[in-house]
Amino acid sequence: MKERNLVEEKREEVHSSLKDNNQKQKRGLSPSTPMNKVLISSCLLGENVKYDGGNNSILEEKFIQKLQKSNLIVSVCPEVEGGLSTPRVPVEIQNTRAINKEGDDKTDEFNQGAVKTLKRAKQNGIKMAIMKSRSPSCGKDKIYDGSFSKTLIKDSGITAKLLKAHAIKIFTENELKEAYDFWKSL
Repeated sequence: MKERNLVEEKREEVHSSLKDNNQKQKRGLSPSTPMNKVLISSCLLGENVKYDGGNNSILEEKFIQKLQKSNLIVSVCPEVEGGLSTPRVPVEIQNTRAINKEGDDKTDEFNQGAVKTLKRAKQNGIKMAIMKSRSPSCGKDKIYDGSFSKTLIKDSGITAKLLKAHAIKIFTENELKEAYDFWKSL
């Protein structure tokens, strides 16, 4: 009886692997290509959600095109998710608070957007994200200092910190080669 169960388990394992490979081939991917989705800042995907109503599209990048063709992108703008409009007054981090250029505290909206982004990431099994550099939400390792003088400091945005705390690897649009290598290793 145990032998039969082992044979059935192995058969199911092989069947599952073949099914995954067939899905990859339908998407134009080789069987060795990862199927992991990637969380990406909406502005990097050409969506006009930046504070000024514009975007920072990286859609011409081959890695992004591959993800898009394979339907492996989860697009998110934490600031919009948190209820902020587009366009909106620029915000920078001042002493852990998200303060706009007019002095209004937008920390609650930023925190709400970060939590919603994390929830979507978990729902989609996200292990990595490509986020907008220097953003008070998405920036990794360098953000503006809160003086609205374009001065950078060593810190990360509110959403980037939350994702990182939940073991989601963060890359920026300036680290696409590293992001691709990491994605392939998943």
